Order: sequence, then structure tokens, then C-alpha cells
Amino acid sequence: MGQYGDQYVVGEEYRNSTDLSTNEYRGWLNAPLDGGVSYRGIEALRNPQTDACELIVLYSSSTSSTSHDPWEDIINLEDGIAYYWGDSKAGDGPDPLSRRGNRLVKEQYCSTYAQNNRDEAPPVLLFQKERVGWVTFKGCCVIDDLSITRHRDEGETVVNYRIDLEILDTDTVDLEWIHRKSRTGYDVGGPDAWDHWVDTGTVRRYSIYNEQIRSKANQQPDTRLEPLHEDIRTRLDGTSKERGQKLEMLIERLLESMDNMTQVRRTPSSGDKGVDIIGQTNLLPDVTLGGNKTKLKFKAQVKNKKGSVGGRELSRLASRVGDGEIGLFFTMSHYTDAAQQESLSTYPIRLFAGGDIVDMLVQTDLTDGPRLNDQVVKEINNSV
Repeated sequence: MGQYGDQYVVGEEYRNSTDLSTNEYRGWLNAPLDGGVSYRGIEALRNPQTDACELIVLYSSSTSSTSHDPWEDIINLEDGIAYYWGDSKAGDGPDPLSRRGNRLVKEQYCSTYAQNNRDEAPPVLLFQKERVGWVTFKGCCVIDDLSITRHRDEGETVVNYRIDLEILDTDTVDLEWIHRKSRTGYDVGGPDAWDHWVDTGTVRRYSIYNEQIRSKANQQPDTRLEPLHEDIRTRLDGTSKERGQKLEMLIERLLESMDNMTQVRRTPSSGDKGVDIIGQTNLLPDVTLGGNKTKLKFKAQVKNKKGSVGGRELSRLASRVGDGEIGLFFTMSHYTDAAQQESLSTYPIRLFAGGDIVDMLVQTDLTDGPRLNDQVVKEINNSV
């Protein structure tokens, strides 16, 4: 590699040491600049002549900590999307713009992305701290949406921004492009997928899977969400039947919390014949049409087990899914390769493994950091 290395590669780790001479995060990014990024949060690489924001750098931490962070960033390389929370915390008050990082993102989003001013829009470089002293490069992104939301943090309701990102279809980003754009504003030599978005406005998303078959490891939660996965196992415990009923109640609440889900209810525990929850999903929630043109009924099965789910269990649900319906299968464990293949090629069923469930839960009020909400646990346990 050259003086500052040649490129960042998606999925590879880079040293984030206090010694800038060996630091491959701050040291490489800040190389052509007097200022630049710090160790965490939302930062800008600015043109030293014009002060224009040329790139946005987002730093997400997924290492376990004694003080929980209620804003769980979701980075999904399978589908090429990420949800990154702004930097509001407990004690900041009701205005999310009191934080510098939030102000930066709103300013850039409103003046460039929202105006379809793609030539001036700053690309986003996404990094994640997965272990102490290192960061993993997660990709080059564009901002798809910026919304205000609320969450509980240390007993307070905090108002914050959620940044919706689309991860571009590129495995590498050259340091030369980053440095040139940061130093001069001259945008040349960037990823093809970035140039394609600037030219056309259409996104070619990254996908870690050429096929949709996931390994056991890729169906489990990442390091930061493992405590939540274990908390569900531990506090929604009991006999095999009780564990199943408790997870059904949790999934019912999860689905009810989604804006595009309606008429969600559990089926009677006796004689459910492989269907635990039924309801309706709106495929186009932002569109108003008469009748049921955008609505689809679903039937869901929930399995709270430690072993893998195979094709035989999927077939039971599939036999209950009628024409014009879809099946949803939820398990705290994982699916065999054969079951996934059958789901893709034979059954109208979508599979949600343990990692998927916790990814969805942290985007709701059903959790408090790395744990289920105490009141939710109490209500579920008292209902069985």
C-alpha cells in the first residue's frame, strides 16, 4: 500500500489506534486535511478552501458496553440498506438540532439530496466499530430519507433523527478519490455505482449474497444485539409450550407496531393447525386506493426453539396459506439450507431468523437498549 493505503474494502477491518501514524481510520481519512473526523459519530470531510461538505463519515459502534445506547444502528449488507440514528441523547432536550451531527446531516440532506441536487450531494462513508481498536468499513452510501422519531433513553423521551441509507454496489472505495474530493471538490475516480447515481438518480444497491441462502452465522444477531437475543431466551422462559406462547405474544406485538400491518391477532392455541398469528399487510402503505388492491393477508407460524427449522415445518405452514396470501415464519434459531431453498423455490413463505427478530425489535418501543421492556415482559409472562 501507499502512504495512506490504497482503498477501503467492504467488510475489512482497519486499525483505529491513538497513534495517527498507524491509524487507518482517522489517519487515512484526515490525511489531506488539517481537521477532519474524530473517533465516533457524524463527521464531515470539508474542502479547506470553500468549507463545503464533500463527504459525510458515519461511525457506528456495535461493541458491548456497560452503558447501553438505545439507538441501535441497523446495517444490512444483504439488502444494501442501513438505518443510522442521529446523535441526540438523554438530556439534550426536545430539539434534535442541538447536536452538531444532526445539524450537519439535515443541512446536507435538505440542500442536496431532497432537492435532487446530486452533483453537490456528499457521499456517505459508513464505518462500524465491532471490536476495540478497529473499525470495519461497511460501504459507500447515499441518503434515502431523513425522519424525526422518538425513543426512550435513561427514562427520558428523546427526539432524534433516523438517517435511512442505501449502500451502493461497490466493494472498494479508493483513498485517492476521498482525498481529491475532500481537498479540491473535484469528483472523479469514485465508485462506478456512485457515478451512476449522480448521473441517473437510480441506486445500484450492494448485496453480500449472490444467492439468498444464508449460513447459520448470518442468521444470528451481531455482537451488539446478542444480549437482547439472550434476554428473550432467558426472560420468556418456561415449558416448551409456554416458551412458544410467549414468543407468539412478542411477535404479535412486534407486528402490531408496524404501520403497514393491520388486523393482527393470535389464533386460539388449540387447533391452530400450524398458524399462530394472522393479519393483513399493506404492500404500498403510502398509496391510497379503493378496495384491497394493495393489501395482502398473511398467516404466521412462530417457533421458539434452539435447533434448526427444516423443510417439514415450513410445509405445514405452506399447506395453510391460500391463494393471494403469504406465510411468515419466525424462529429464534435458524433455518437449514434445504428449508431456505424450498422457501425460495416452492413455498410463498418469508423466513425470519433470530437475528432478524432482534433487528426488528430494536426499532420499536418493545426494547430498552439490550433488553426487552420490563413492562412488556411482565404482561407477557402474566398472560401465560
